[in-house]
Amino acid sequence: MAALRQKLGNGKSSSKLNRAKDGKRVIPCKGLFRDDKEKPFTAKWYETRRNIKKALSFYRELLDNKQLLNKLWQEHENGRNRGLKVHIRAAKVVVRTMGKWVNTSKQIGPISGTKIGDHFYWRGELSIVGLHHEFQRGIDYMKLINGKILATSIVDSGRYHNVDEFCSDKLAYCGEGDNPNKDQKLVRGNLALKNNMDDKMPVRVIRKVNDDGSGDRGCNYKFVYDGLFCVTEYWKEKGKFGKEIYKFLLRKCEEGDR
Repeated sequence: MAALRQKLGNGKSSSKLNRAKDGKRVIPCKGLFRDDKEKPFTAKWYETRRNIKKALSFYRELLDNKQLLNKLWQEHENGRNRGLKVHIRAAKVVVRTMGKWVNTSKQIGPISGTKIGDHFYWRGELSIVGLHHEFQRGIDYMKLINGKILATSIVDSGRYHNVDEFCSDKLAYCGEGDNPNKDQKLVRGNLALKNNMDDKMPVRVIRKVNDDGSGDRGCNYKFVYDGLFCVTEYWKEKGKFGKEIYKFLLRKCEEGDR
């Protein structure tokens, strides 16, 4: 089957991309801010950032204090979600139930109180602050009133060799599928990313990176928010198991430093 090499979302060649002051290629995106409270470094932004720090501190305290965590589980869980991993269970059941989550609604663009370079120790923390609401899937998306779906964020875990070469302003991302032994389809998160390309809407990118200082948590990685990217093209290719997978090329947006 021929590769689906789509043109850039704005219908122009990559040579037409804007360039930032540092010479990196960036592209314009729409819908970066819903209202003034999301603009960085305002009084409201700093207030939200303080709430984020409090929520993360509470969450990390729970993970360290198993006695308190078990007590709160008994009070709020009602026997549900026992099969989840501890860090997800703590975020989903306890922190959310107790009203500690910040930026609870899904949205396109930057998240109030966060900035590029912010790092997180667990996937649950991404949900608590509102950067990425999916606990396991790498592509998070939302449905509009008209039924169309758009991607809000992606987590590059490196699990599917998503990064051909680590580059701060470029990312080649592998689409999602329920079974690696079957061809991927243009549905759900894959369709959402394609729609972002068509509508020139940004996607938040969170990268999973090595962190030798995280050994006390039983792992050697952390998640780093890398800013806003725009999907510029997508195509199909043969994956590791000989099945067709979707690949998406993302580049840093004009407002990618949010």
